Amino acid sequence: MEQPLLFFSTGYFMYIGRAIDTVVHEHHALQIAISFEDTIEIISPGSILKHKAVIIGSDEPHECRTQNNTFLLINIDPECKIGRGLKKACLADKKIAALPVAMVEVLLEEIKPLLPDHTAVDRIFNITLQFLRELSHTEGNEEMDDRITRVLEVLKQPGEVPLKISHLSAIVYLSPSRLIHLFTTQVGIPIRKYILWVRILTAVQYIINARDITDAALEAGFSDAPHFNRTFKRMFGLAPSFLLKNSQIIQAYVK
Repeated sequence: MEQPLLFFSTGYFMYIGRAIDTVVHEHHALQIAISFEDTIEIISPGSILKHKAVIIGSDEPHECRTQNNTFLLINIDPECKIGRGLKKACLADKKIAALPVAMVEVLLEEIKPLLPDHTAVDRIFNITLQFLRELSHTEGNEEMDDRITRVLEVLKQPGEVPLKISHLSAIVYLSPSRLIHLFTTQVGIPIRKYILWVRILTAVQYIINARDITDAALEAGFSDAPHFNRTFKRMFGLAPSFLLKNSQIIQAYVK
């Protein structure tokens, strides 16, 4: 791969490309790192682990050394359905753990042939998302309540939308507490966190469309560019400018 691929969706950030080795850092998202070639060295307080595929817990200080290999990096919101499933299925009481080799090999066999094809980015994203569902044991889908479908439609609208929970609950004739509970149950992520993800994705989409980062941050509901940068770095561990300027294809999905 000449340049990385970058995917954003509500609850997830995925990067495929050459290594981004880091100094010791931490971020709120759970992180999965999968090497396409050699093992990854994960350094955390009190341990050095070498695996081809690992999951790192939320807010866990660590340093990655990937020896310039191509790798898949996935950051997952720990409060979303898949994030909660991954903590239970893969981490338990651990802070860092290796992933099942067989499942990882199947994933790589599926996505490697697609990487040179720029028209296959949606397939790559969906294959990886299915891998996360299987890994976290969260494959089942419930039928969506019409009221939650309506709230999602409102949240996905471009431009000014009523992002306060009191406004959203009034639209669908639910109490705020009932909306919060029903949304989390059906969508798999708390509504306040979903709204934050929508704002991040909106800002990313504006930046993709060649908007100034300050304008993009304001349009997406952040107080200013530093507010957006802090929020992004807190979630992903890297500044948005670094990722966006170094990626060949950037896709933002609001799902």
